[in-house]
Amino acid sequence: MCAIFGIVGKYDPLQAHRAFETLAHRGTDESHAIKGEKCFLGLHRLAITAIDTPHIQPIREGGLLFAMNGEIYNYRALAEELGIEANSDTEVAFAAYRQWGDAFAEKLRGMFAIAIIEEDIIKLFRDPFGKKPLYYTVTGEQIIFASELKAIEALKPLEFGREIIPCYLSYQAAVAPSTFDKNVFQVAAGCQVTITRTREVSTHRYFSLLDTQVALHTAQEAIGQIQQKLIESVKLRLPEEVKYGALLSGGLDSSLIAALAASQAPLHTFSIGYEGYGQHDERPYAAEVAEHIGSIHHAYGFAKEDFLETLEQILDILDEPFADPAMVPLFYLMQQIRREGVKVVLTGDGSDELFLGYRTYKEYLDIKQLSALKHKNWLKTYLKSHFSMHKEWEWYKRILEEKTLFRSSAELFTDLQQNRLLKMNIKDNHSLDWIASYSEEFEESRRSAPVDWYSFLDLKIQLGEVFLRKLDRISMVQSIEARTPFLDRELVKAVFSTVPELREAQLPKGWIKEIAAAYLPDTIIRRKKKGFNYPYLEWLQESNQLEVIPRVQKRHKIFNEKQLEWLLSEGEQGRFQHQIFSLYILCRWMERKLG
Repeated sequence: MCAIFGIVGKYDPLQAHRAFETLAHRGTDESHAIKGEKCFLGLHRLAITAIDTPHIQPIREGGLLFAMNGEIYNYRALAEELGIEANSDTEVAFAAYRQWGDAFAEKLRGMFAIAIIEEDIIKLFRDPFGKKPLYYTVTGEQIIFASELKAIEALKPLEFGREIIPCYLSYQAAVAPSTFDKNVFQVAAGCQVTITRTREVSTHRYFSLLDTQVALHTAQEAIGQIQQKLIESVKLRLPEEVKYGALLSGGLDSSLIAALAASQAPLHTFSIGYEGYGQHDERPYAAEVAEHIGSIHHAYGFAKEDFLETLEQILDILDEPFADPAMVPLFYLMQQIRREGVKVVLTGDGSDELFLGYRTYKEYLDIKQLSALKHKNWLKTYLKSHFSMHKEWEWYKRILEEKTLFRSSAELFTDLQQNRLLKMNIKDNHSLDWIASYSEEFEESRRSAPVDWYSFLDLKIQLGEVFLRKLDRISMVQSIEARTPFLDRELVKAVFSTVPELREAQLPKGWIKEIAAAYLPDTIIRRKKKGFNYPYLEWLQESNQLEVIPRVQKRHKIFNEKQLEWLLSEGEQGRFQHQIFSLYILCRWMERKLG
């Protein structure tokens, strides 16, 4: 696990070094850079695999430069296929590129961001699910790329445009390839970006899980394949040379991953709960699982004082606004894990998106049936004239107008909510513009089942842009590598090779429950899913933190005053908590970055 940073073109060596050092937290074991007259390529290493092997990155061979951030779990199998000795995953990935060219990325089973400079052509690759970040910008004299936005902004001023705000309010983050800087872009998951010597930029999608052929036609076949791939995925992700553990909430997904890992070797597990808020505290469930699987369990309390202190630390490291309140307790938990000397943690991310675990999936399927109504014009007209701020109003409106109903579980503010809140003209269905490439990819695949769309889009947005971004930034700032066994490429392909009617029939997570029966107590498997929550808005209100919103509003005039006042008053009654948190983070970021 590493951080990569590069410049092609004229550069100031001192400035380049300072920018490179902004990423030092991502790899604390060693740092190296190749410096030429018009090229700088650096890497900070967090040693997980081949930790005693002398550094080899960045690799220079003739006119070719290569740097990789990530872990390739099938590197030994690839080495055998290539007929070489497998000293490290980086060497194998490099040899794979030399052998297969750009197609090498299709062979890699793992998480990665890779930069290749060859004959003044830059190639940037990002893993299929976007676990590892990669940003780039093209200016008049330079091409810059980096694992985090902060390294690029150390060399060029932020160029903020308000047009990204609706994307953020829709999906809790900037959606690739966009960022909060108008001239900095993300490499999208499963994509290759090529930048030529004449500054021409092209993007090629080398991986689409929708290309998977449907081959599993019975539930028995699907469960067998998924169980086999999941066990294999967990085994591949257990490091051999460093101390590791697993996040354990007491929910089904993290519990199953922890149980599978504990069946291989002694395991440390980690959970967090909220002092004085028993309704949000899942530590008792985590303790039950830990006792059942025999893990070495560590549980931590998280109080209001911890929240406020941790929030300030996070705001110092956020490059862009990010609206997931779970990042705060996760940051605190990662700090405790680091103190235990753990370098790798396993998580249960990805299961809900793959196995349709969110309650709203059923709600969407029910509402979608309205599209078959023959006489719906009266109802459509009625809805238009009776606006409601609640999301269900928007859902009914979309289906009656034959627009895309599901726009990811990450959707926060609807278009009409934004139109009332922002001093911008937000048209109906504007949020579709940010996910247009995924709509096109889905249509091109000729798949049509709603559950395929729900799962596919949530893997891209809810998971890729929100949960995985949170997991990467929060874990890496503590120099911890987070691994997600449910997001193994072969496991995901097995899920998408299943007849969609079977996937719908098993929701929510029927197959995972069946697999888990051999590893977990029934009380954990069958207990009602408890959505993540803790009293973050209450703590912000009690500490007068929300005063930043009217303060930034006075300076930048982003919102319509009456609607903003109404929304904040609703928050005092415990409503629209997540939406208000998103405004808080946006305003804190704007105050720090823009004044």
